[in-house]
Amino acid sequence: KYVNSDISAMQGKYAMHCWGTQKDYSPIPVESTDGCWITTTDGRRIFDLRSAHECINLGFRHPKVLQALKDQMEKVVYVTDDFATPVTAELAKTLAEISPGSPNKKVWFSQSGAASVEAAIKAARFYKYIKMMQKGEENLTPGNQYPFPYKIISRYRSWHGSTTGAASASGDPRRWFLEPFVMPGVKHAPDAYCYRCPFNKTYPGCDIDCVRYIDQMIELEGGGNRVAAVLVEPVVGSNGIIPPPPEYFPMLREICDKWDVLLIVDETMTGMGRTGKMFAIEHYGIVPDIIVMGKALGVYCPIAATIFSEKVAEVFDEHIFGHGQSFSGHALASAGALASIKVLQEENILEHVNTVGHYLGDKLGKIAKKHPSVGNVRGLGLFWTMELLKNRETKESVRPQTQKYAPNIVRKISDYM
Repeated sequence: KYVNSDISAMQGKYAMHCWGTQKDYSPIPVESTDGCWITTTDGRRIFDLRSAHECINLGFRHPKVLQALKDQMEKVVYVTDDFATPVTAELAKTLAEISPGSPNKKVWFSQSGAASVEAAIKAARFYKYIKMMQKGEENLTPGNQYPFPYKIISRYRSWHGSTTGAASASGDPRRWFLEPFVMPGVKHAPDAYCYRCPFNKTYPGCDIDCVRYIDQMIELEGGGNRVAAVLVEPVVGSNGIIPPPPEYFPMLREICDKWDVLLIVDETMTGMGRTGKMFAIEHYGIVPDIIVMGKALGVYCPIAATIFSEKVAEVFDEHIFGHGQSFSGHALASAGALASIKVLQEENILEHVNTVGHYLGDKLGKIAKKHPSVGNVRGLGLFWTMELLKNRETKESVRPQTQKYAPNIVRKISDYM
């Protein structure tokens, strides 16, 4: 049996640590997990406020999910998609039915949100290319003469994953590690960040210029003949938990329809009930063309999904969906995901998230009034943040977005703990 120092030293020596230098990697040895608690090998109990990087919405070791995994392990753990398993088929059907819009959708499964974003981007480009070719010679007129619509419009505070396409589509500084070898065709738009409005206006008198700017971007990038899709998080996640104003998404949906551009919504962090609805986009009453799922979908097994609307899916009835991944539709992970959805529905988790979320928001608001270092409190459901400032009058941040890895007081406190 290993002692604590042995476990930490072994992992620190042989495992690569994400988004950090390796010489100081010293992970905390864990004995067990249960609910929201992590118990270390030296007897400490740590309350996990991050839900294991937003992956474990139901807490550790939920008995119904564990039982579903145990039952599935006695049947089929994995087969390729040349074969069908009841849990994979039912999970695809369930996601098609519970996601916004017509139930006549199709779902592609991967193992991470980033991989599902890659599928969404490729499918959007395939879709637009196929539609362009179906128009025939009409596309060869001087005004339309162009290889094909491939541009993707994202936002500066977005994070969609660390694979090449997903990172390129992200505005997060983590994409800088990839440059200059980024995927071509990505254009970044300003965010719906009311506390730090990029247009120096105040909501609601701002006319929602942040979304109107995307309309102009699409026009100046060549319209629907050159732009394939707009890719957004319904609530910005790792760059500040920023819910847009209620008018934002209905206006964005109209803009995408106007230009015949697909709307991709990345629910990797916000899906599976975190905001009080199964999908965060439901707060805004619109139907995306493509939805990306990840993180909490599989609970304890890696699985993610790209959900294609009927409009997008039907073009692949006669055309190849040129994408794939090993372990797609993994039966064991599908069983866990299916069980997690049933728990959310049958145990009234979403109603509880809304109730507790209102309580949390109220309490955070009261903290903000007492502490001059808190500039803004915002969130939905149980997805909240307090924006910390050096100076409330000037809104000088403790750590600007562009200094993600710079030393700051928050990082020092975290290291100390």
